[in-house]
Amino acid sequence: MRKFFLLFVCIVSLAFLACKDKADPKTMAKVSEETNAVDVASDDAPAHSVLKAKVRKVLGDADYTRGQPENWKKLRIGNKVVENDRIRTLVESEAVLAVNDGSALWITENSDVTLTISMLDTLTQNVSVLIRGGQVHFDVQKQKGRTFDFRTGTAVASIRGTAGFVGEVNGKMVASLKEGRVDVTDKNGKVTTIVKNQTVVVDEKKGAVKMDLEASGSTALSKVLDSLTKTVSEADVARELETVLKKFDAGYKERLAAFEKSLKFQASALPAEVFLPNVTLQARTTPGMIVTVSGETDTVGANGIYQRTFEWAEDAYGAKRFLASCSDGDVEVPCFMWTTEYVAPVAESAAADSAMAEPAAEEKPKAASKPEAKAEEPAKDLKVSVSISGPRTEKVHNKTESYTARIKGSLSGLTTADLDQVKTIVLKRKGAVVETLQGASLSSLNFEFEQKIDRNVIANFEVAVTLKNGKVSSAKKTYEVYCNPRNHVGGEDAVSIDEEYESLKSKGTLKEE
Repeated sequence: MRKFFLLFVCIVSLAFLACKDKADPKTMAKVSEETNAVDVASDDAPAHSVLKAKVRKVLGDADYTRGQPENWKKLRIGNKVVENDRIRTLVESEAVLAVNDGSALWITENSDVTLTISMLDTLTQNVSVLIRGGQVHFDVQKQKGRTFDFRTGTAVASIRGTAGFVGEVNGKMVASLKEGRVDVTDKNGKVTTIVKNQTVVVDEKKGAVKMDLEASGSTALSKVLDSLTKTVSEADVARELETVLKKFDAGYKERLAAFEKSLKFQASALPAEVFLPNVTLQARTTPGMIVTVSGETDTVGANGIYQRTFEWAEDAYGAKRFLASCSDGDVEVPCFMWTTEYVAPVAESAAADSAMAEPAAEEKPKAASKPEAKAEEPAKDLKVSVSISGPRTEKVHNKTESYTARIKGSLSGLTTADLDQVKTIVLKRKGAVVETLQGASLSSLNFEFEQKIDRNVIANFEVAVTLKNGKVSSAKKTYEVYCNPRNHVGGEDAVSIDEEYESLKSKGTLKEE
């Protein structure tokens, strides 16, 4: 009888709880929220993970899975992503990942990617992004001891510190750059190198097709490629891709030139060194300007001020760069590059030793009563290399009377801490110095000059860097600015711009200054 009574009490209690939960939806919602919270918390990155990224932004529907068997979960802001995680996005969706070294990856709609990591040797890690479909835009920090590559079923794109996107279009790899350099290796081991404003399509049967496109690395070009996957059959992509992209780029260049003339972007430079793992970027620009940095897009308000803070891991020391792209919603252009060096703190023991040594130094007798003049710091035994962005010879189709060339470049072989060892950076045109940057005015390893070039002129430039120790490095670049206005009467071109260029050059109209 007693056992029957206890069983009856248990049944009644369970029934009461079930009725209470059913009658109180708020309670059920609370339980659901707590369950989800536990699920997310339990999915934190494993402590042994080497690659650690944080989801900075999610638009639309994106999922991820970790391990086997696959258990897909909604990707949410704040989730941790590590090696071997797989991410997929649906239509009109994207996800932005902030990697622990300050690099950024943003995965566009209808994409399927997996992150892996391997050790090339005892000191170098290689982060690999396997793209099964779709596109991944990237802004990769050039970090000592870490390399990046992007893989499709057709080729591998190896990257060290650059910005652009890599995608898979109907079985073909597309790599496109707005800054930096990428080496693309096909299945036969053939390497094709692309730089700023270049795009390459790798077909397993036909090999690599490299194109000079002003739209390279841009969101606009990315969308054109995405539309091709929906409107062009797989059999026609190889035949039509180059034709479609070049036709699109011709119109894009004209709109880009008009946008660049109106662009104003005055950025506040970062200090040469920072000691905390974050920076706040600031600039004054035109209200309504769309500014994108590391996958984060902001529309500048009525006050004309752009501002955003970026963070990275506390132990990710080294050079940091933040490329800003400015857009009017149609075309986009790199408008500024912030650079700094994240420096490790001085060890406490070293600081203590220094502090203990100071009194002893003060006790030394002085050789003279007059204060001694501060000796100039001796020149360091450094070597410097200089590089200029873009191809060695750049052809520019320009319908206006003159073209403003932005000659951008960077120094290597030294750090920002060694900028005081740079004496001058000079720009030469036709062998004569036309502009000089004094080393004392430099705040980063990047530089930029502007020069006007008349239409149908071949202009030769040289950038020479001189260190205080007397060592010199130089690089050259040629611009071929051309246009035959008669070819564009009535809004329709009589011949292609490539044919126009060859005609002007053969007739001697395009002259070297």
